[in-house]
Amino acid sequence: MTGPPRIDVVILTWNDGDLLAQAIDSALASEGVDVRVIVVDNGSDPAATVPAEDRVRLIRNDANRGVAPARNQGARAGQAEFVCLLDSDARLLPGSLLALVAPLRQDGRVALAGPVFTGQAPEASAGRAPTLARKAGRLLGRYDTYAPIPHAPGAPWWPVDFTIGACQLIRRCAFQAVGGLDDSIFYGPEDVDFCLRLMDGGWAVVQVAGAGCHHPPRRTSRRIVTKRAWKHGWQVVRHLWRHRNPVVGVRHGAS
Repeated sequence: MTGPPRIDVVILTWNDGDLLAQAIDSALASEGVDVRVIVVDNGSDPAATVPAEDRVRLIRNDANRGVAPARNQGARAGQAEFVCLLDSDARLLPGSLLALVAPLRQDGRVALAGPVFTGQAPEASAGRAPTLARKAGRLLGRYDTYAPIPHAPGAPWWPVDFTIGACQLIRRCAFQAVGGLDDSIFYGPEDVDFCLRLMDGGWAVVQVAGAGCHHPPRRTSRRIVTKRAWKHGWQVVRHLWRHRNPVVGVRHGAS
């Protein structure tokens, strides 16, 4: 394989203001890769704007379609070999994408790679698939990390069950093979579900030590009486039922 890897960076936005511009700029400043940015505006008011740049495309939705449907929309609008799903409040470092694509270019079984976010433990954004007990513990503020999967010290990357959707670098053919994200999931846990479906399809998911990416830590507690929280909770229950007989724990030696 010759030439810089081609990557479509899909950024979903909904009333994100200046954060969106920072995310776009960080993607365009990537080194060693050929980047195109696809912004999906999920019904922002006022409507999102993007720089007048040939490498940036804007797709506007009249209403908020939800995270999974809109990210699928953005991914399917591109043609690059690799797709990066990036949160609007995340900022790539110049070498982030090149580091993330390395395991996918070196091992054809790897479908998805996620970074270790700047200033955070690896387990803050990846690890074993969350159980009901772990999700409850995060809701109550008992945990701010996921259960880790042991790996060799100093490894450049290692297998995990999932990485969070704030920054995921995906092989397009693998994305297509599993049908993308689950369109029926409006918000969470579409990222975990996607990774587990990739693994069920025989692909590998990894976390990359040296990729780097700025993203605020996930909160350990949320208000649980809001309509959005209840919708999210239902999606979590549905997800846990779907993956009630996982194969990933066996692959990683979970008990």
